[in-house]
Amino acid sequence: METLSSSRITFWTEKESTSDKKPVELNDLKCNKLMKNHDKHDGNGIVDDTSLLPSPEPCEVQKDLSDNEMLFNSSCQMEEEHHEEEELKPPEQEVEIDRNTIQEEEKQAIPEFFEGRQAKTPERYLKIRNYILDQWEICKPKYLNKTSVRPGLKNCGDVNCIGRIHTYLELIGAINFGCEQAVYNRPQPVDKVRIRDRKDAVEAYQLAQRLQSMRTRRRRVRDPWGNWCDAKDLEGQTFEHLSAEELARRREEEKCKPIKSSKVQRPTKSSFDPFQLIPCNFFSEGKQEPFQVKVASEALLIMDLHAHVSMAEVIGLLGGRYSEVDKIVEVCAAEPCNSLSTGLQCEMDPVSQTQASEALAVRGYSVIGWYHSHPAFDPNPSLRDIDTQAKYQSYFSRGGAKFIGMIVSPYNRNNPLPYSQITCLVISDEISPDGSYRLPYKFEVQQMLEEPQWGLVFEKTRWIIEKYRLSHSSVPMDKIFRRNSDLTCLQKLLECLRKTLSKVTNRFIAEEFLTQIENLFLSNYKSKQGNGVAEENYTVDPKELLM
Repeated sequence: METLSSSRITFWTEKESTSDKKPVELNDLKCNKLMKNHDKHDGNGIVDDTSLLPSPEPCEVQKDLSDNEMLFNSSCQMEEEHHEEEELKPPEQEVEIDRNTIQEEEKQAIPEFFEGRQAKTPERYLKIRNYILDQWEICKPKYLNKTSVRPGLKNCGDVNCIGRIHTYLELIGAINFGCEQAVYNRPQPVDKVRIRDRKDAVEAYQLAQRLQSMRTRRRRVRDPWGNWCDAKDLEGQTFEHLSAEELARRREEEKCKPIKSSKVQRPTKSSFDPFQLIPCNFFSEGKQEPFQVKVASEALLIMDLHAHVSMAEVIGLLGGRYSEVDKIVEVCAAEPCNSLSTGLQCEMDPVSQTQASEALAVRGYSVIGWYHSHPAFDPNPSLRDIDTQAKYQSYFSRGGAKFIGMIVSPYNRNNPLPYSQITCLVISDEISPDGSYRLPYKFEVQQMLEEPQWGLVFEKTRWIIEKYRLSHSSVPMDKIFRRNSDLTCLQKLLECLRKTLSKVTNRFIAEEFLTQIENLFLSNYKSKQGNGVAEENYTVDPKELLM
């Protein structure tokens, strides 16, 4: 009744305000007839002056009702098209966002992080947003695209949700302000009531509608054999880094095993193994080093300390400077970072990465590389390491900077010496014979002769001990590190540090420093036996170190 009455009033108003009265009168007659039929059918005794008007046929009533609906729909579409042609006004100035708070407008625009989902929390939104803002501060006034922020935001959300946050920040002027590539298309309004209420509110609403229209997809990753699967299917699994020879031997063993009958057919393994280790090439007269690499003793000490305490891979940033004139990269400091593990690989936590970058900047250093550990296998890059290093090199090369990668192997079973093996590398533009990866090249590293900042090394050592002493991946530092050795893991670590210090300070200062480091571990670091798991002649199992 209300709908029909409204229709009648609309048509009657149009009749009075238009010069062409015949079509409007026809519509009014049809609407009145509908009212009459409805009144008779309802039986409420409502009398209308339309009872004297001629009655159209029933089929015409249905047709006219359909025509009325089309008229209303056409009117709405015209209004929407009018608004769709408008553009959202570009921001007049760059917006500064408080890194510690989330505005109500953000919750309206990106609601998925504020609906109580387990995987999408406000804290995770804060991490992604602040990381994108930090990257904008680094690259401005150059345009910050979505692709360049993804390497540092792995495991923080799917690609599309990161893209939506990037789009939101761009539209409000928090990033890419003044860049020609920035696009400010105004989305189509959906709720016209909000248009009449308040312009600011509707723009936030429209932005939410636009961002929500970008459909989220389930995060999919490759398993160790290169097949696509859901990331959740791989949680809790651990994998080994294998050399090419070890991989071939295991495949031959698999062929000899009897095939078990199963109702569900296993996916076919592809030849791609992201954890296969690739030996590095050496620079020669035919292909000379693009620059020299010098590493400070402080950086070597911290990387070695960090790598020794965990059976899982550790990760961190390298700070220093690059001289274009001398073609020398100087690695002056190492900043340990927290890592995120998907069960497949070690990745840097974006928030920790930002904090490490700021700590290096305070000391006057630029980020010139990263390091990670291969606890019990060769310090050669895996296919995944090559891909990560290549992406970092491409990103930093835009500003003319250099970026190196360092791999520390403290417990390599193939290493007869107690000293850690360290590889410093870059990825070339040359492609492997099978075309599957770019070739890695290894530098001859020179150690700088300056003494380390002793207090800073102690501070980093305390952070490392506090982080890993109760971790399930912590190395039992008071146990023999290898069966054919009489050194404990702690004694082996001290031998590595002693070798590094022998080139930069006298023996007495070095021994005093090592004694203090030893006391820090003995007073704070808890081994498995100390936690109640007593074992006779316990040694570090290489299989455990492959976690």
